[in-house]
Amino acid sequence: MGRWWALLWCAAAGAVLPGLAPPVAAESWDRIGRYAELIRQAGTQTLVANDCPPALMGAFHEGRNALLLCANNLANDPVQIWTVLAHESAHVMQHCHNGPLLAVEQLGEARETIRKQSSQALRELRLYHPSQQREELEARLVQGLPAAEVEALFRRFCAERLIRR
Repeated sequence: MGRWWALLWCAAAGAVLPGLAPPVAAESWDRIGRYAELIRQAGTQTLVANDCPPALMGAFHEGRNALLLCANNLANDPVQIWTVLAHESAHVMQHCHNGPLLAVEQLGEARETIRKQSSQALRELRLYHPSQQREELEARLVQGLPAAEVEALFRRFCAERLIRR
């Protein structure tokens, strides 16, 4: 079990854990399909568009409860598609949880992890409005987790929506 998964899992329970794990990603088409189905079971639409603006790879629209993948900007590569799906699903988790996934005191360590993984990702975070940076930081952490951990987090944060269906 990765330490970020444990950190986010404990954040859901209000606890704090030190230490972080490096990101792990890469998935199969089958795993992507199963995870998209789980997201749909929680009541979120999963959509694929072929007409997204350049550079937009995906999005989550909270008001419509819809996750979008931009096929015209994504390679036919399960690793890239999984990364975008995991990232956008973090926003679904935030929506299910009615707020952030990490406690305020965990943000500095989270930002440092992103910096160590990719200085470009940290620069990209700064392009967002300050009110969006926390959500994007969490999404970048989730996208770097192994698929089983992403799914477990989704089940944890969106459990109530899955039970009602």
